[in-house]
Amino acid sequence: MADQTIKRKQLADLITITAGMLRLKSVQDVCQLTAEAVVQHTVFRRSVVSVLEADDSFARLGFGGLSDQEVEKLRKMPRSSLNSMEKSLSSKFLIGRSYYIPHDEADMNGLASKVKATQKSKQKEEWHPDDFLFIPLFDPDRRIIGLISIDDPEDRSLPTAEGLMPLELFATQIAAVLENLRNVEKQHEMIQRLRDQQQVVLELSTPVIQVWDQVLALPLIGSVDSARAQQIMENILVKIGETGSRVVIIDITGVPVIDTLVASHLIKTVSAARLLGATTILTGINPEIAQTLVHLGVDLSDITTKSNLARGIAAALKMTGKGIVPVASTASPSLPTK
Repeated sequence: MADQTIKRKQLADLITITAGMLRLKSVQDVCQLTAEAVVQHTVFRRSVVSVLEADDSFARLGFGGLSDQEVEKLRKMPRSSLNSMEKSLSSKFLIGRSYYIPHDEADMNGLASKVKATQKSKQKEEWHPDDFLFIPLFDPDRRIIGLISIDDPEDRSLPTAEGLMPLELFATQIAAVLENLRNVEKQHEMIQRLRDQQQVVLELSTPVIQVWDQVLALPLIGSVDSARAQQIMENILVKIGETGSRVVIIDITGVPVIDTLVASHLIKTVSAARLLGATTILTGINPEIAQTLVHLGVDLSDITTKSNLARGIAAALKMTGKGIVPVASTASPSLPTK
């Protein structure tokens, strides 16, 4: 009865700790609290929690019952690979859902124990300081995502399936917490990738081209929303600063709809460019767009407008003291005759 009471209390304590882990935001914090909980609430005096990384190696992230020097030594030791651990966790070592590997059958290295071997431990009648005990952490598809390594039981007793049950239930909950955290991290990474891709698309969709000395051109194609409008303004201002251009041509021939929002963004961009000393020419104003702007009450009186890009470029060159002139044709020289 006493053993059952101890196990129930042990399990209750571990479950309470797991509930608190739901507030943790990092995998490392969960691993550290797990290792400390094992030492505080079980007979084992040392514990290490590792998680499987993308390169199929186990990173040691949680340490319980170890000195700073021992932790540092473990961090410097080569990582175990998933392949090597799967070979070591043979079914012949299985106890419950854990793996107990006796010292004389272990093909791995660990920290030297402070506990000395006894005659009984050498005869496998009690725990040997060089024995290993691993509790795997599985995801819902029964793939290993981590390991809890425990060592140095206070009573030196060998592990049993019944005695390990509370720890195995605890490990199941820890695996769920870690899997949830990893899914959240993957979602954050996916969101960040989408944002990065969106940024690339915005930059590609708002190319500011230097068509001549001191003359920039921005051909717009497609709809213009607030995010793209902000990118347009930033790209133009950066390019003006880099090139010292005096004229910016914004061609809206490819913009399907001009509404109050688009017009407002264009006016803000023109004003911002003016503050940097650049004049803006708006091209691509066809009769339909002109009529729409009039109906919307948009005032473009302070902006130079041209019907197409060619006229806009001609006007820009004139503003910078240049011009487009036809090349004089010359007659081909006559061939000499005999």
